[in-house]
Amino acid sequence: MVGRFASGCLLGARLRFAEGRHAAGGAGVSGATLWDTALVAAPMRSSGVLLHVTSLPSGRLDEEAYRFVDWLVEAGQAWWQLLPVHIPDRLGSPYSSRSAFAGHEGLLAGKRSIHYDSGSGDNGAPEGSWVEEWVQFAGEPERQAQTRFQREWLALKRYANERGIRLIGDIPLYVAGDSCDLATHPDLFDRSVVAGAAPSRNHPEGQRWGMPVFDWPAHDADGYAWWLARLERELELFDLLRIDHFRGLVKFWELPLDEQDPAKGFWGEGPGMAFFDAVRERLGGLPLILEDLGHITPDVIELREALGLPGMNVVARVGELNWRTDSVLYTSTHDSDTLAGWWRRWGRENQPQLTTGATSAEDEHRALLQNVLAVENELVIIPAQDLLWLGSEARMNRPGTTDGQNWTWKLEQPLRGEQAEWLAELTVAAGRGSFTPAHH
Repeated sequence: MVGRFASGCLLGARLRFAEGRHAAGGAGVSGATLWDTALVAAPMRSSGVLLHVTSLPSGRLDEEAYRFVDWLVEAGQAWWQLLPVHIPDRLGSPYSSRSAFAGHEGLLAGKRSIHYDSGSGDNGAPEGSWVEEWVQFAGEPERQAQTRFQREWLALKRYANERGIRLIGDIPLYVAGDSCDLATHPDLFDRSVVAGAAPSRNHPEGQRWGMPVFDWPAHDADGYAWWLARLERELELFDLLRIDHFRGLVKFWELPLDEQDPAKGFWGEGPGMAFFDAVRERLGGLPLILEDLGHITPDVIELREALGLPGMNVVARVGELNWRTDSVLYTSTHDSDTLAGWWRRWGRENQPQLTTGATSAEDEHRALLQNVLAVENELVIIPAQDLLWLGSEARMNRPGTTDGQNWTWKLEQPLRGEQAEWLAELTVAAGRGSFTPAHH
């Protein structure tokens, strides 16, 4: 079918929107929108920016973080999406953490910042059994470090929420093999295998991640208590959560410990609907975005549609564009090429209709973002690299590589007022709104 912008103009025959589950009257909550299953009130059409804390000029929860919130307000945005904020591995990846709960103190403000918190005293300290587990694992100084993190992060979140900005967090499915979680709860993991990703179009060789996989029958037997505590912890820090590798909750790719070829793995059974039933009962809703990229099979689609939750579509992925209207649309992600890199390498030649309205090569950037923001999808997320039209050298991660360049990209200087004005103009023209600021 021919996709249309929300404003009614044709995008072109090669850009097709799949019929959304709700529009088709499929299973799930009839007539639901992205926000019906979230725990936040949201504008029907909105947009936001993906920028991790480490990509701020300072890389910390200091004046730069607060300045970025102000910039988002000026730019007419409603969301700030971040990568996981837990302790990264030795290569800097926040997707392989030593704790699924403890915050990364490397993000905290320096002593010269007005946002610095010493962490002394118990007021505002984090709560939950995970705190004592982490302190026993990592040492007593971590108690104060986690109090610092809790206070500084929640102060930033309050500042953002009071100005109409909501935070989107990111939950990796797995934890690291040297994690506190594995050491404290070994019965919840199957240590005879490691996690990976099956061969797919974008990664035909597959991927060997090496993290331990969950023993899902053990989780089911105790009512998914560890996972529910994990989600509750994340919802202290964020307003909405992206679940990384959603397909692993249906079936997951696992490899024997001594197998180095990821193509020689096999499928294991995930918990499926039972997991989400437990989450919905505890939280009263499902404030989740499902990352459903990669090797997606019909059973993954079936569960997503039954849940009525939004998946993801990404512009900067090689292949025929086929965006579902019930997904969150990203121009690129931390694991993909940047929008500009993809456009120069593949998009300009194969998807020229994305720049409909451009009068010159210099105008392609504006036309691309204008056309993406105008789609019917309720939420569009644009990484900062795509706002700046940066090429492949600015991508955040190249999966399967360990060259030391991953996870290091950052803004050379804060985003400027004229850039906010430009984005606000495109956002308003696309009929996207921002939150009403909260008042306390």
